[in-house]
Amino acid sequence: MTVSLVTDERLVVPPVLGWAVLTGGAVALFATYWDEAWHTDIGRDSAWIAPHLLLYGAMAVAGSAIAAWGVRTWWTTRSLRTALRYQPVLVAGLGGAATLAAAPIDQLWHARFGRDAVLWSPPHMLVVFASSALIAGLIAGMPHHRRAMRCAASILLFGNAIAVVFEYETDVPQFSETLYLPIFLATGLAVAWVARAAVPVRAPVTTMVLGYAVVRLGIAAALAVLGRSGPDLPVAVLGFALVDLPLPHAVQRYAAGAAGASALGWAAAAAGLSSQSPDAVAIVALPTIIVCVVVVVAGGFGRRGVAVAGAVAAVIVVAVTSTPVPAHAHDPGQGAPRGRIELVADSDDARTISLRATVADGCGGLAASRLVARRAGVTVSAALRAEPGCVFSGRIAVPTEGRWFVYIEMLRDGETLEAWVAVPAGHSAHVAEGRELYLPARAGSADRPVQIAAGAMLYLLGLALLVAAARVVRRGPGTGPTGDVVASR
Repeated sequence: MTVSLVTDERLVVPPVLGWAVLTGGAVALFATYWDEAWHTDIGRDSAWIAPHLLLYGAMAVAGSAIAAWGVRTWWTTRSLRTALRYQPVLVAGLGGAATLAAAPIDQLWHARFGRDAVLWSPPHMLVVFASSALIAGLIAGMPHHRRAMRCAASILLFGNAIAVVFEYETDVPQFSETLYLPIFLATGLAVAWVARAAVPVRAPVTTMVLGYAVVRLGIAAALAVLGRSGPDLPVAVLGFALVDLPLPHAVQRYAAGAAGASALGWAAAAAGLSSQSPDAVAIVALPTIIVCVVVVVAGGFGRRGVAVAGAVAAVIVVAVTSTPVPAHAHDPGQGAPRGRIELVADSDDARTISLRATVADGCGGLAASRLVARRAGVTVSAALRAEPGCVFSGRIAVPTEGRWFVYIEMLRDGETLEAWVAVPAGHSAHVAEGRELYLPARAGSADRPVQIAAGAMLYLLGLALLVAAARVVRRGPGTGPTGDVVASR
């Protein structure tokens, strides 16, 4: 038996592969925003639309680079078992595999269970969790002296993780807007911890959020050129830079970051720079700012003061965010097509939306059912009238400004058919779109236990990947199973 020692430096990701993953990830991030804008502005389409092709290609590049790194590790160690014990490549590989597996799982999920939260459905969240684990594994496998690569990876990780709230930041919220800020803060602070642990620069979090802001502005500019809806300005993320303040205790630094992000998020909403409701943001922002300032100031009283302030902060945050909220989300365009329909919508300053629908292929057997508007867990309905010439019309008043998904529902042979259009409320707007009239897939009562069990399994899988990712990042750059060397036999 021959035993040789392979140093960690020989197992770290080669620069060409690391940059390939980061480039593919950046393109995939843009494709994700493009895909969201496409579905909002145009509706669901073929699997071969441009955003999907770009996303698939970018994922293929990143996945191939991770696979090449794994093969290289195997070749270097001369042992598959030893290669699998090298945690950075293992976590990155598992993250990549789970990301790829999520696509067919998502198709099966919607075919079986129908309408669900567009982003927060378990298959979609598995993509976010798994791809975040992939990036974290990549960071852990980077040479410590590759500062530019580590900075770029932290920016990509932030962009990927913060996608959990990107429906709020693209004005298509699925659930109550009070949930936006606590999820945004928890995600941002978690990635800030990774940046401080893994990026060897003087101000890692500041570097990360400034880089992400530039990326987001670039995405918005590109979408504008393509004629698509863009995301909000990335104002709130800049507040996380306060995590880099030279405060004596870590809890003070993260409290400062939470206060800064909360204040900027609230200010952006109040100034109209973001699409969230200022009142909804304030419900969480105000107590968060107060308790975080208390935590920062309590640092002057030593660790005991910080601990007490932190406990008070936790109690208040839990009290604010644990109130049950409505959760009727929309997943527009899911279902078997039943023909084409032309939708024309007009909105006014009084938040009233008028909709006129013309069935293109004839309306034999169709009967008017109702008009429905959905946004942020709120559902409003109104009467729908049938008119001569296969025309259906109605008016609906919505309670808040912002983009509402307005559905027309009709009956045929005992089935409810629907079509939808996204309409901005609160100001004068005119929207005219051609859509599919479709039969939405709906989960039966017998499917509910299966849906809950399957969703729990997918969330647990994603969380397990995140735990593994946090552990490998905490171990430090390029660590093998023993911390410094990997033996091959």
